[in-house]
Amino acid sequence: MRSRTHLMIGFLAFLAYGYLIHIINKSAVVPWIFGLVAVVVGSVMPDILEPAITRRHRGMCHSRGALILMVFLFGVTALTTIVSLFFAHLPEFYSASCFFLGYLFHLLADSLTPAGLPR
Repeated sequence: MRSRTHLMIGFLAFLAYGYLIHIINKSAVVPWIFGLVAVVVGSVMPDILEPAITRRHRGMCHSRGALILMVFLFGVTALTTIVSLFFAHLPEFYSASCFFLGYLFHLLADSLTPAGLPR
């Protein structure tokens, strides 16, 4: 899959995540620009770590184990972000959750290709 496709998918996931944060706490001031940068970096990071030199470039960073790890890391940082919106704003957790969101959707998109994700 091309990097611009990963960027578009990551951006759409970012919009949905931002909307969810807005619904949960309308008074929160979320540094969306940091989240946008983080989701862009996360959306292309697997291909930076494992460049597509050959058709079979998918290794550990494109694996099902990495997918499970990203689901866990996104879940933890997203829950921390949501809880922190009620107490004190923590832009670091928001940015981290956006990074993991971008990485997660990169892997989900790659899993739908004919090559899929390796174990």
